[in-house]
Amino acid sequence: MGLFKRKLPAIQPGCRFVKAGDPPSKAWVVTRVWETVDGIPHARLENCIQQSESRLVSISVLNDPEFFIPAAEPTVEP
Repeated sequence: MGLFKRKLPAIQPGCRFVKAGDPPSKAWVVTRVWETVDGIPHARLENCIQQSESRLVSISVLNDPEFFIPAAEPTVEP
């Protein structure tokens, strides 16, 4: 552990992200988080519009703003 290593926010199911460069309406939601055999944490993402489309990415990629940006939570109309 490095002395200057920054603490990253916890990523858990329900967190939403947008791929860098995509419009904010094209969000992905985390449906599962786990650690692989080699100890690298990964997340499964599903497209919020087309649930049949999914991706597996490492948590470090989700925390890198060059790849993904945290998305705003959808607003619920009363």
